[in-house]
Amino acid sequence: MLLTRIEKIGNSAALLLTDEMLKFLNIGFGDEVEVSAEADRSLVVRSLNESERKRLIEKATGNVLRHRESVYRRLAEGASEEQ
Repeated sequence: MLLTRIEKIGNSAALLLTDEMLKFLNIGFGDEVEVSAEADRSLVVRSLNESERKRLIEKATGNVLRHRESVYRRLAEGASEEQ
C-alpha cells in the first residue's frame, strides 16, 4: 500500500505516485491510465498497454459510427449526388 496525497495543480488535482509505484504499474510520465471510482469510494488505477488502448479506441469508434450511422449515410448520399 502507498500513502500519498492529492496536490492542487491550477484548477485540477493530482495524485502523486512514487517512482516505485510507476515502475510497478509499468507506466511513466505522459502515459494514459484508466482511473475508476468504486462503490466503496476507492480509486482503481490501471495501466493501459498499447493493445488495450487500441481496443478501447476501436470500441469507442464503433459506438460513434453506430450512433450516427444515419447522418453519415445522408452525408455520403449528398456527396455522391454532387459528382
